[in-house]
Amino acid sequence: MKDFLSKYKNQNELFAYLSISIAVLLYGTTLTATKICLEYYSTPQLMAFRMFISSILFLPFIFTLYKNIKIEKKDIKLILLMMLCEPCLYFLFETNALKYTTSGQAGIVSSLEPVILVIAARIILKEKFVKIVYLGLFISIIGSILLSLSSDVTELAPNPLLGNFLELIAIILTDTCVITTKYLMDRYPPFFLAGISVIGGSLFFTGLNIFTGGSFDIVLNTSIFLVLYLGILTVVAYALYNFAICTLPASKFSPFLFMLPVAAVFFGWFFLGETFNLKQFSACILVFLGIYICQINTKKKVVKIAKKFPFSNSLLFLGKK
Repeated sequence: MKDFLSKYKNQNELFAYLSISIAVLLYGTTLTATKICLEYYSTPQLMAFRMFISSILFLPFIFTLYKNIKIEKKDIKLILLMMLCEPCLYFLFETNALKYTTSGQAGIVSSLEPVILVIAARIILKEKFVKIVYLGLFISIIGSILLSLSSDVTELAPNPLLGNFLELIAIILTDTCVITTKYLMDRYPPFFLAGISVIGGSLFFTGLNIFTGGSFDIVLNTSIFLVLYLGILTVVAYALYNFAICTLPASKFSPFLFMLPVAAVFFGWFFLGETFNLKQFSACILVFLGIYICQINTKKKVVKIAKKFPFSNSLLFLGKK
């Protein structure tokens, strides 16, 4: 089968960076939208509607552009694992997490995603990167922790400990999905993988909603538009996200995931009245600084920067792999 991944490796990196940035920002809005929708729908019901809308948008591509793609027998287990981790179990845990914690705190917990992802990419995918990436990750982690500590607990988070724990499990699931997807992209287009994942998720949540005795009644208020928004954004975000992860190594795209807590806190403040203060703003600056440092992934760039500082020997050490 044709090596689809090689087609994307030569694409403009700038577009890949733009793709992951937009995907993360859009995802930050879905946390807020989901938090609002949970006031009117149960978790299986909401996710069944969301995945159904996304599937309708994906199906035309599956039956036209990708109709000749055949899944190899050896990849079936990996594809099922990918689908099970995300969207099935991932959205199940995350949506339930948002019942107990704020969208901002859930986004903050998700800051562990790039850390776990980089470690997994190093161990499983054997990706190599200069040591300065660890410095960037460390700074972003500090920023995320400060963001979390400066957040206020309100009635929107009745059990933040449980909610944040469920979100942590969701993050481990999505990182497993990313590693599996990145491996499968050697043989399948990223948008195709996103499409079959969403279709599988639609079947899973429809069955779960029926099994739990849920209804398929639509609440006739503004939440209809939010459900539609979630369905459409799932397709857009998956497309942008999968393009980025098949174009960039994990050490480059994963730091951008630190933008998620920033986006989640901002949109939670803007739409739901969750807190956003000066300390949180300062923490956001640290997150973006860490992202920038993680992009300095060649020894040549590290040497150039090191010459401008008195502690150049330490920086030169960080330029090693």
